Amino acid sequence: MKTLNKILSILILIIMVTSCSTVRVVSNWNHSKELNLNDKRIMVISKTDDNIVRSQFESDLVNKLREHGLNSMESLTVFPKIDTEVKLNENEVQKIVEDLKNKGVDIIILNTLKDTQEYTRTEITGGGYSTLYFPTYFRGPNGTFYRYYNSIHVKSEPESTITHTGKKYILETVIYDLTKTDNEQLISVITTEIDNPKSLGTISKDFSKQIIKKLIK
Repeated sequence: MKTLNKILSILILIIMVTSCSTVRVVSNWNHSKELNLNDKRIMVISKTDDNIVRSQFESDLVNKLREHGLNSMESLTVFPKIDTEVKLNENEVQKIVEDLKNKGVDIIILNTLKDTQEYTRTEITGGGYSTLYFPTYFRGPNGTFYRYYNSIHVKSEPESTITHTGKKYILETVIYDLTKTDNEQLISVITTEIDNPKSLGTISKDFSKQIIKKLIK
């Protein structure tokens, strides 16, 4: 039975370590306590050449924004292709901003992959201790035997080590308010960490939930 329990515990640990994907916010900066996104048209942009990833992340975040009554749209519907290698000068950036304003866009939510980090994690199972109690006798000064209980600690099972290699993705979400002056347009920066993602759909939805929590109080 102990062997079976040990095998089951190892299998559960493997599933937890290799299958779970987590999204957590590691930093959050807002220009002001209240981000007023009401009555404004929001465009969500995911900066990637992979249109499958781009479409998933943009549509999930847009759907979450709409659930809160916010007017939002995916950039994919306006800009079908994004070349992330092209570097724009200040005039070109300003022209794009003006074009977005002319299309009625007030807020831009830009998601960018900033870094990836590989890691190795070691998990140790087993090696627990059991306590054994046993009676001990000693002779008292009047020749009478007294009994008390002593104890020892012994290992109940050997240790097992599981080593797992994973990857973390660091994403940065930057929010601009195009209705403000140039030096006040940056209103929020959110950095998230995605640990060892397995499913694009699940991760994208979890990511959207975390971003919404920071944007809408």
